[in-house]
Amino acid sequence: MLRWMPRLRLLGARAGGLAGWSVVVAFVLIGVALIATVWATRASVEEASLALRSGQAMMVVHAVRAELPARPEPPERAELETLLTSLHGEGLRYVAVFGGHKLLAEAGTPAGAAGDEGPRERMPTPRGVRVVGGRLRLSVPTFGPPMHSPMGRRAPPWHAVIEVEPVQANSLREAAGLSLGIGAVATASLLAVAIVLLQRESRRRADERERERQRRLASLGEMSAVLAHEIRNPLASLKGNAQLLAQMLPAGEKPRAKAERVVDEAARLEKLTGDLLRFVRTGELRRAAVDPGGLVREVLAQRGGEASEASSAASGVSATSDVSAASGAVVDTSAAPPSWSLDADRLREVLGNLVDNALAAGAPVAVTVSEAARRLRIDVADRGPGVPEGDRERIFEPFVTGKTQGTGLGLAVARRIVEAHGGTLTAHDRAGGGAIFRLELPAGDKA
Repeated sequence: MLRWMPRLRLLGARAGGLAGWSVVVAFVLIGVALIATVWATRASVEEASLALRSGQAMMVVHAVRAELPARPEPPERAELETLLTSLHGEGLRYVAVFGGHKLLAEAGTPAGAAGDEGPRERMPTPRGVRVVGGRLRLSVPTFGPPMHSPMGRRAPPWHAVIEVEPVQANSLREAAGLSLGIGAVATASLLAVAIVLLQRESRRRADERERERQRRLASLGEMSAVLAHEIRNPLASLKGNAQLLAQMLPAGEKPRAKAERVVDEAARLEKLTGDLLRFVRTGELRRAAVDPGGLVREVLAQRGGEASEASSAASGVSATSDVSAASGAVVDTSAAPPSWSLDADRLREVLGNLVDNALAAGAPVAVTVSEAARRLRIDVADRGPGVPEGDRERIFEPFVTGKTQGTGLGLAVARRIVEAHGGTLTAHDRAGGGAIFRLELPAGDKA
């Protein structure tokens, strides 16, 4: 049963993640369905409004024909105004009587009378229905008695032109527009909720991964501490006796070489136990005002001799840079702050690890100390093969290394020390090839 517990926890975590994402997807689908429904409804309302507009126009035409029966004389203006008033609720806004193209009488104001239609005496008789200024303009056919001539019947001597405002159709379209607006707002709200849930879900998963990493590191730290303490004393005894044995054996013979090999391997195991203890150590930092540029020079001096001043022509960097010829590293402290509050011993360990890795990856190594955005920044750049994007977080995990010899604890220890300072340690690409390991400490720690 115990061996199934990790798998059950993994399945539970995955199920929880899927449940969170399913809520987000549900909100998005509801929003899309809502806007699609409202849009389809609006399209249907547009078609219905066209039919309603035509029906309203025909209804007004029949009402006008009923109020103005066929007769030889055209109606007077007063009669047209009475007709306009009685049919105002049905949308009638203008009525005019023409004899040919001559305006005989009118009531109301036609659409576009202020400019584009010109003198109403030349208003053409519309064929069918025209939309002018949001109104429907159409003629009322067969007004007046037909005239007789030797050639047969002719058109009536007068006819009417009316303009109808599609009141019902406009109301229907306004209601559809309002519905569309409400649907859009509701959809936007749902999408906003989905985005918030997405962000919360992402943060929750990130926090969960961080907690899992901390649990893993805590378990690993406890195991490493116990293992290091259990191994340390027997290992010290083994190394001491191997050294005594090597001193007792004649130099240059195979037994002496084998004894020295045991001493070397014991020293390597001793280094491993030391790395394990440093990894699990979480002691309090001893902060003090330290010159970060001087600290970097000190680390490089321990790895290749004193740093010497170099000209820009010889080094390819600014005249404010120092070059350690023996270590193959260029140091630029032109933008470095004069002091920063940090634990010099712990940060010296971090810088030593980063510089060693950079020198092993590929010289020349460029170390830049600067202050940017109220943060202390130290960049250690190399000309090696670089770090693949997918491994830029994995390389900071314990026991992950690309070296044939090494414990894989150096970068893990370095990150823990930097995080104890409240800072970050990250890996990036270097322009032209190589990698940059960037150490940043926040301004709150500045001296």
